[in-house]
Amino acid sequence: MSENKGHTNADYLAVYERLGSMKAVAREMGVNESTVRRSLNRLKKRDPAMQGAMDAVGTGLVPSMAWIKTKATADTPGYSIMLRPPEETPEDVADRIASRMNDIVAAPAIPAPAACADDLLNFLPLYDVHLGQRVGSFGTAEAVERLRTGVNDVIDRAPAAGTMVILNGGDFTEATDNSALTPQSKHHLAVDMDFDDISDIAVDLTVEIIDRALSASDRVVYQGLKGNHDPAIAVALRQALRMRYRDEPRFELLDGLDLFTYSFGNNLLAGIHGDQKVSKAESLTLAIAARHAAAWGNSRNRELWRGHRHNQLSVAVPGMTLYQVNPICPPGRYASDNLFTGQSDIQLVTYKHSGGRCASTVHIFQD
Repeated sequence: MSENKGHTNADYLAVYERLGSMKAVAREMGVNESTVRRSLNRLKKRDPAMQGAMDAVGTGLVPSMAWIKTKATADTPGYSIMLRPPEETPEDVADRIASRMNDIVAAPAIPAPAACADDLLNFLPLYDVHLGQRVGSFGTAEAVERLRTGVNDVIDRAPAAGTMVILNGGDFTEATDNSALTPQSKHHLAVDMDFDDISDIAVDLTVEIIDRALSASDRVVYQGLKGNHDPAIAVALRQALRMRYRDEPRFELLDGLDLFTYSFGNNLLAGIHGDQKVSKAESLTLAIAARHAAAWGNSRNRELWRGHRHNQLSVAVPGMTLYQVNPICPPGRYASDNLFTGQSDIQLVTYKHSGGRCASTVHIFQD
């Protein structure tokens, strides 16, 4: 896998102009040569006038539009022109995705842990990470370290379970493309880098987490859900992980981008992002019972997990308990404007095969 490490296209260009070699740039910046090549190719395709506007305001993000004004001379009138970046054709998108897939190297053999309890399962829900969000001095680099620190801490302190289930509950990245708008509501987002760059970072960080899980458990199960901020990244992550772990028999990639369900002994775990129109705990419980009647009947401990609302809540209804979790990200502008007051944390819950919880490990972020 490539490791973008938070560098922008302009960063790669500056080092390339100094060193004159993609291989030298990759070595100095600690990334794959293919990452450097993609970044420089994106700059080559960019219109010089649009790049000039970006340079003038000191940003690596491609604006959705820019005004270019020229002064009148004795021979020519002045002009005021609105520029829009050219939209990618389906062929461009296909070529870019194919290039990324071809760069993915199959995971090396990761040694299994010496001893794990087969009758235990560790569940790691990752909700509302919002990689790429800019909050004051907090940006992508800080978000990466935040997630890495929290995940390693809860895995290190949790019981050694034979199975670990990782649920990416959505909104893993702040945006789903370079428009810096939420897809449905068109809320403006404070982002700090290009979507291509943040998607590389999201893939690399997810691989790091799964590799860490494979070193701690005999078997790792992963599913990613679409969030309201980042539906595209869930699709990209799924394809990248399918290629990355194609030769790893201890890894399982579950189907589905909207609803997660997993049975372990007498436990039924379910998960949604949390932006669904059906939001009442009672209605959600009935929906799970109807859609997964066999798994429902074979379990006695049933839990439904969701995020999205950025605060912790638990609601017990007949048959199932709803757990709404805190976000992993710190409060952003939208959260502050709407008086969201929940803290940020990561939790890992351990379940017994016979049914029910036996441990809960939490990492609380001190913001």
